[in-house]
Amino acid sequence: MWDTKVLEIREKIKASFMDLSWEKLNRRPSEGEWSIAQIVLHLAGAETRFMTLALDSAENGSGGSNERVDLTVFDDPTQKLKAPIEPTEDPQSKEDLLKALEESRSFTTRFLEKHTKERLKNRSMHHHRFGEMPIWQVLELLGKHEQRHLLQVEEVENRMR
Repeated sequence: MWDTKVLEIREKIKASFMDLSWEKLNRRPSEGEWSIAQIVLHLAGAETRFMTLALDSAENGSGGSNERVDLTVFDDPTQKLKAPIEPTEDPQSKEDLLKALEESRSFTTRFLEKHTKERLKNRSMHHHRFGEMPIWQVLELLGKHEQRHLLQVEEVENRMR
């Protein structure tokens, strides 16, 4: 399910900024908040980190916990979470953002092509916030994370009108 959902959510993210001007893409709504470009770069960076962990664990790890972790923290957009890495403040073009999203998606594509849920049963990876989690749950993590930030992009867009 989540493998399909991450593909759908990504298309919505790309569509969310395609009609924006360079200025709107790069303008921060207020001090301390990210621009839409920064949100998109954050998503690309997070996907690369998540999927690198998953791929490494799938290819080099051993067994581990198969106990699902609670990802409901992503369901409440009012609950602020601190990102471990801040995206650059350098202005970005749509082409730059699309390239970043395409590059990060290559990790997810490689994961889906090489591994199945059944093959990774009883295999885990370590996530900085959630600890040990089933490798396959990384797709749910990715989907919930991107869905959360899609709502953030829409909110920032609405505030700039």
